[in-house]
Amino acid sequence: MMLLVVAACTKAVPRQVVRVAPATPPPPLSHIEQHVEPLVAAIPAELPQISVNDPIDLKILEARLHFERGENLYKQGFLRGAKEEFDRAVDLILDAAQAFPKDARLQRELTDLTARVNAMELAALRQGDGFTDQKEERAAIDDLVHVETFPALIDPKLKKEVEEDVKETSHDLPIEINDRVLGFLDYYQNGRGRGAIEVGLQRAGRYQPMIEKVLKEEGVPLDLMYLCQAESAFQPRAVSRAQAKGMWQFISSRGKEYGLRQTWWIDERSDPEKSTRAAARHLKDLYQEFGDWLLAMAAYNSGPVRVHRALEKTGADNFWTLAEKKALPRETINYVPTVLALAIIGKNPEKYGFEITPAAPLETERVRVDKATDLRVIAEAINLSVEELRELNTHVLRWTTPPDDLDFTLVLPKGYADKFNEQVASLPESKRVLFREHIIKKGDTLGVIAKKYGTTVAQLVQANNLGKTPVLKAGRSLIIPMSGATPPQLMSRNQPPAPSNRSTGTSARANARVTSYTVRPGDTLLKIATQFNTTVEKLKSWNHLTSTRLVVGKRLIVAPQPVQAASADPAAAKKVIHQVREGETLYQIATTYHTSVNAILSWNESEDLSVIHPGDRITIFLGDGNN
Repeated sequence: MMLLVVAACTKAVPRQVVRVAPATPPPPLSHIEQHVEPLVAAIPAELPQISVNDPIDLKILEARLHFERGENLYKQGFLRGAKEEFDRAVDLILDAAQAFPKDARLQRELTDLTARVNAMELAALRQGDGFTDQKEERAAIDDLVHVETFPALIDPKLKKEVEEDVKETSHDLPIEINDRVLGFLDYYQNGRGRGAIEVGLQRAGRYQPMIEKVLKEEGVPLDLMYLCQAESAFQPRAVSRAQAKGMWQFISSRGKEYGLRQTWWIDERSDPEKSTRAAARHLKDLYQEFGDWLLAMAAYNSGPVRVHRALEKTGADNFWTLAEKKALPRETINYVPTVLALAIIGKNPEKYGFEITPAAPLETERVRVDKATDLRVIAEAINLSVEELRELNTHVLRWTTPPDDLDFTLVLPKGYADKFNEQVASLPESKRVLFREHIIKKGDTLGVIAKKYGTTVAQLVQANNLGKTPVLKAGRSLIIPMSGATPPQLMSRNQPPAPSNRSTGTSARANARVTSYTVRPGDTLLKIATQFNTTVEKLKSWNHLTSTRLVVGKRLIVAPQPVQAASADPAAAKKVIHQVREGETLYQIATTYHTSVNAILSWNESEDLSVIHPGDRITIFLGDGNN
């Protein structure tokens, strides 16, 4: 088995040399074997010589395979998957380094691996929120390939009832009542497909007015709306096993062909209105090509070339003959009768035993946003929940809108455009993107984290009140200053300076309040506000919260005012100008004057003290207890 694994790994690069030790049998590779096959396509161009008897070589190889796969996902825009692969790669090396702490190869590999991951992540973070993409949903179309093809045994009574229903109901697609259509109608009415159609028809209420408007404007049958039910059950974030995306399930190339932009920031295949317009135009083009709506739908599913070849091979001139001759893939043979069955049920759901309450129709408007702006900033400014804003903008992949994109439009509820133009359009860039949160992982250091986000260790220490000898615990949350705002500005606006290490009597001890709090299970904003003698509104303001929903483990700011000499009455404090000496740090200066680094930063807000130099002049205020 070992030799088979190595052979599979090296097939793409046959000139590489594999040294196989002849004597001792290799250790079991069950964990590696689970991952090698799907990773073969991601093998690096330059594969090093390895020994199958060397567990370190094998771990390094496995880590590189995960990295390469992550890199491929990264380039395709699947950021969540890319991050998972990168994390696996780093974790493999970290685990191996614990088992073999003296092996220099693992240290070199870890340094190289993290540098490559950081380079890609940093490129994204400098422009937005990095490895954060919208949640994907499973596409309904993937179910069709698993359904047995029809015809099946059909109750004659059902056929008669459906024929009468179709005669009485207006349809603009050619509805043929045959065993295949009836079989799928039974599948959705009484079989495994019932749940999907219930969810889909309920969700369809949000989009039906828009879809019908677009289909009518493009001159295609309105019944084609039910093709969207078959594809995604009206889910804008649906992604299929073939990586087709959106309500209408466009593959990347077809989406680009019909003007759906796909960038790091946005994927318009997940924009309900734009993808509906593209789908209508694509279906109209297919109808002009085949002259038949059922063949056009088959081509929408399997591609026009495959349908043309099937017609030429069989001599058929209609879809049903192609289905009988099994000249198309199973999914496509199932696809067309599925759409027809869904159209029949969708027009009269009650007749087929469905009690559907459609969701309320969306009423929206669009505004242009040509600068990178955090959705949380927008939501707070226009008094809209972040969840609702993201739900309206399923085409936005990051937490942040794209930078310098004159064609990007943000979807807002109807009536919110004026508020957006008043509150957001004129915001300076420094206020458009918020803090970023980093969850500490095993192996993280302040230096690695600072490099990853393009900041400095000093800024991290200052923004998080970490003190002189910070201890990083896995799972803890760190605030990362973003948007180019300097730490002193961030601290003065959002966080109080840390209390002095030196007690100055009863009043000082009373003021040395806790300044942050980590949310625990069962906490509410009201409970936390009561505990810290403040209000829910202030907590929401200090923490940029747009709702009262809390996340366990999240760190909240709970004290608004400085608790050190920075808040002392200037008239009662003595001003000192300290000239920085060679080798001095802010911490050493703060210790000398019995104060804190944060207090010094607050007194010198107009200066950038993230790096200090000999000769710099720093203002210090000495209170009554600090002399």
